[in-house]
Amino acid sequence: LFGGWLADRLRTKIRGAYLVVSGLAMLVCFPLLVATLYIQFPYAWGTLALAMFFLFMNTGPSNTVLANVVHPSVRATAFAINIFVIHALGDAISPFIIGAMVDASGPTPQTQSFTPGFLLVSFAILLGAILWLWGSRTLDRDTAKVTAGV
Repeated sequence: LFGGWLADRLRTKIRGAYLVVSGLAMLVCFPLLVATLYIQFPYAWGTLALAMFFLFMNTGPSNTVLANVVHPSVRATAFAINIFVIHALGDAISPFIIGAMVDASGPTPQTQSFTPGFLLVSFAILLGAILWLWGSRTLDRDTAKVTAGV
């Protein structure tokens, strides 16, 4: 909710505001998630909560971008593909990848660590931030093309 509200407020002031808000939120999320891996609990709950807030701050703006840059005749299909990819690369396969990384980190449960797997997730978030910020340069032009029917 906050990400969508903020992007709506900034869209007249910042070119590509929806992707800028998404990208900046992910940039803030990255160090918070990494810090969570190294800070002792209960303090890590605070960094984890902030990381999750910024991680999901992109949901509204990124869905708005998808709706605005896809022609209405294929918009439902685009959202279906988006949801499929999110789940295929996220909750469907990530437990197996992170589990394999945990298994590879040590021979016994006492020596195994989730840190390498969550660092991989952290760097995927950083990559997403970079791609959203890069895409913000052409967002207004891409949106205008769909509006014009191109």
